[in-house]
Amino acid sequence: MKTSMNALLRSEMFWLIAIVCVGLAIRFGAIIGFDHTPESDELAYKSMAINLAEGKGIVDYMGNHAMYNVGYPLFTLYPVFLIFGEDLFAARAFNALLGGLAILLCYAVAKEAGAGRLGGLLAALFWATYLPASVYSVYLAKENLMIPIMLAAFLFVLRLLKKPSLLSAVYCGILFGLLALVGNAAVSLGGALALALVLAPSPLKRKFIYFATAVMCAALVASPWMIRNYQVLGSPVLNTNGGFNLYLGNNPSATGMFLSIADTPLGDTWHELRQQGEVQASQVLKEEAIDWITENPLAFVDLAFKKATYFWMPPLHQGKSEQSSIEKIIRVLWAIQFLLLVIGALATLMIQQLRSREVALFWVAVASYTAVHILFYVIFRYRVPIMPFLCIMAALSLSALAKSFFPKPEASSTSTTEFRR
Repeated sequence: MKTSMNALLRSEMFWLIAIVCVGLAIRFGAIIGFDHTPESDELAYKSMAINLAEGKGIVDYMGNHAMYNVGYPLFTLYPVFLIFGEDLFAARAFNALLGGLAILLCYAVAKEAGAGRLGGLLAALFWATYLPASVYSVYLAKENLMIPIMLAAFLFVLRLLKKPSLLSAVYCGILFGLLALVGNAAVSLGGALALALVLAPSPLKRKFIYFATAVMCAALVASPWMIRNYQVLGSPVLNTNGGFNLYLGNNPSATGMFLSIADTPLGDTWHELRQQGEVQASQVLKEEAIDWITENPLAFVDLAFKKATYFWMPPLHQGKSEQSSIEKIIRVLWAIQFLLLVIGALATLMIQQLRSREVALFWVAVASYTAVHILFYVIFRYRVPIMPFLCIMAALSLSALAKSFFPKPEASSTSTTEFRR
């Protein structure tokens, strides 16, 4: 009996399951303990799913047909509401399960990046216990679905780097197609995909085939929704908020953070502009934003630096309402977690054995994802989907340091590939 227990405690799978259970417990604790009423984007996603379940098609509560990304309400809220009715607890429970999947994927990505047993488990543990990840299970927000898909896509990006295959390219393309539907910003991971194929040990012709396959699969996944939008709106778009978001981030009143359209120079004419249709309104706002950028290049660059600063600013801001003692404690813990993860991720740049192609892809992913939000505007919620990548990098750093200070043989399913000329 004692021998069996010792063997169980030494089992990597046992600890991984335990970490997932801890992560799920924290997430369900947040769902039960955090009293929240859906607002803003949540209301749009909720109404899109409810209208679809009631046979009215995909349309939000403001009458928009494609203003918001369709992926989260279509793949998460719609099936939940179809089975359980308009049950917020069921939707949030599904979010928590997606969080559990993300924990497993953090482990898988870390192992694929060359982490040993400790690194893989730490990556899972860091994401399981990262407080915002649990709190966002309460929100009907697309980030709950974006995160596991981003991690899964990056898993196949790493596989294309190390052992490129047509099957990995197919899976990667499908996942990128889903990301295009769920959250356009996540498609910025395509920079890591491109670099992975450039560095992959494969003939140039095969690299082009893999890339073309991934692009084709992504297009096949996203095209039905684009065809629908062409039929409904007259334009094959993924959504109609691109110009809107670009203008909010680039206008004479822009601050770098989100601001209401009412606080911009076009605020007084916004209602009239909306009457022209979603596509036309987005196009007008896009042109206004481009004109402002063209006429004010220095202000645009200055604003871009501010956005980058805001995007990675430690979470020391206050909440929207009066904070309870518990919320204050959680915010302090969140800030500590964030700073430790950032320091851990930065350590990958200073640890010799982590100067690898795999780690380079992580940094390209982080930089690309940041750059997208620099172009538009910053909301702290937008940073959450990239935080699992920092969890994995911090785990790689801590694991490498542990090996240096406490050297001992450690089996690893993969090994990092050093840069070669």
